Amino acid sequence: MALATSYSLGDRPSERGARESLDNVIRRVAVEDTPMFSLLPRGPKAQAMMEEWICDDLDAPRFPGVVDGKALAFSGGFADKTTSRARLENRIQQLERTYAVSPQAQAVNTAGGDLLAVSKSKSLVELKRDIEALICSDTDQSTGTSGAGDRLSGLGVWTNPANTSRFPDATHQAYRARSGSRFNLTGAGGAGMTEANFRDLLQAIYEGHGSASSYRLVAGPSVINQVSGFTRVEVSNHATYQLTQNVGDGTLKLSVQEYISDWGRVYLVPSLLNGFTTGGTLGNAQRNRGYLIPGDGNLQIRYLEDIRTIDLADVDGDGKRGLVRAMLTICPLAGGKPLGSIV
Repeated sequence: MALATSYSLGDRPSERGARESLDNVIRRVAVEDTPMFSLLPRGPKAQAMMEEWICDDLDAPRFPGVVDGKALAFSGGFADKTTSRARLENRIQQLERTYAVSPQAQAVNTAGGDLLAVSKSKSLVELKRDIEALICSDTDQSTGTSGAGDRLSGLGVWTNPANTSRFPDATHQAYRARSGSRFNLTGAGGAGMTEANFRDLLQAIYEGHGSASSYRLVAGPSVINQVSGFTRVEVSNHATYQLTQNVGDGTLKLSVQEYISDWGRVYLVPSLLNGFTTGGTLGNAQRNRGYLIPGDGNLQIRYLEDIRTIDLADVDGDGKRGLVRAMLTICPLAGGKPLGSIV
């Protein structure tokens, strides 16, 4: 007697009438978290293609003693208090993601929901990732041409103690990131970052900024692992753990989420979107990258045009389409002095 079985229906069961079982939910496997984009405060709306602001500093302390009754020289006894000012800038950059669906594709019943709505939603997520990666990139400012758009300077530039593009002269360089505020994890030769290295980095920021404030360390996995490793000491090839917590409930917590130092409290925020180039893929450059951002609002995002979706008319009859777009820049209002980095 001939017997129909599941495996006798062929590679495509529907050819013989068997129905398919296809989930209606599409699950993404890519990174969607954008911590820097979420953490940075929004500044006032941008008004031009170049955002500019002024930094100022205080004169060094001095107390020579003043001779009582001594007359001041009118031309030499008074100080110009504007000479330390520096005008900093960052360009607005436009980001865009497009989508399109043909009439037939839109009419077909597909898994995952309405194809046009899903395409728009996916483009918004991609745009948010683009903004995150741009903020945390080494991209430097450039003026647009007929073949290329304007570019802003990312945090890789603003946190570089040797940068001369944003800080071209001695007046501007007084506001760039301090020497010692960047640790080269990639060039550590396998030795990694010790707790002493991390404390030195925080101390350098404190000496430049003068405030032991709280920080967010938005960092790749290798950097997070380095900080977590401060709780572990290798003794005769056996790992021991330095802990100050009560483990009476049987739960041993080895994750470091907050690091309290003499120079401020540091909250650890994992990220996989630091240090990217356009179209780049995850590698050691991203795993080893971290930015220390103070919680005092000195680093802002400013929008010339906020994130928006634009639905375009189906003019030629070849399908619906649209785009999502944003125009923005970042403004380190105190220059690079309050910022730190691990690269």
